[in-house]
Amino acid sequence: MMANNNNIQSIVPKVNASRLILISSGALLGNTIKHYLQGEGYCTLVQQPEQVRRCRCDLVLLDAGSYSRERCLAVFPLVDATPVALINTHETLASDLLKLHPHIRGVFYPGSNREQILRGTQAILGGGDWLPRNLMQQLVDCYRQLNHSSTAIASLSAREIQVLALAGRGLSNADIADQVNLSVHTIKSHIHHALQKLDASNRAQGAALVLGHIEGGSR
Repeated sequence: MMANNNNIQSIVPKVNASRLILISSGALLGNTIKHYLQGEGYCTLVQQPEQVRRCRCDLVLLDAGSYSRERCLAVFPLVDATPVALINTHETLASDLLKLHPHIRGVFYPGSNREQILRGTQAILGGGDWLPRNLMQQLVDCYRQLNHSSTAIASLSAREIQVLALAGRGLSNADIADQVNLSVHTIKSHIHHALQKLDASNRAQGAALVLGHIEGGSR
């Protein structure tokens, strides 16, 4: 449902007060979004993602539909911790990028209207998020899985963590046994018990969980 003119006018000044950069290779879409945001003085359109390196702003709007996944990924190191909103993107790409980059604070699918873009932009500039319900549910599920994994890893013994970490780095049971001075039978037993505690279906999954925990803790 479209908001009435009074509601829209109450949103615009708050958006105007912040500087935005829109990255889009499509002039038509770029100019349409700028029109939605009521002017050019506070919304700069750039067509080459690399140009954003020289810009300072409060929010980057990335037209993910006009670039390859690789070029989209190249944007995030350039904007540092500046909030990013994806526009003109489909769920699959949005979900992929969202899992990799927590600074994505908003997602607008193709066909988002003026009211949605104004309200979403206002919410993000105010410190909030503007994500479709399905993507928000994916984030919640991911958080729950990570929380469960952290709890399970805490139940592992130091030896079980060591053995699974070595397995994750490509060592066979025999190689692990030689490195830690244990029998192959004992190594198999450690792996078996560790996988049970992690509720992991196989050695590769269990090793990945442990390595992710180790690497995450070293940052």
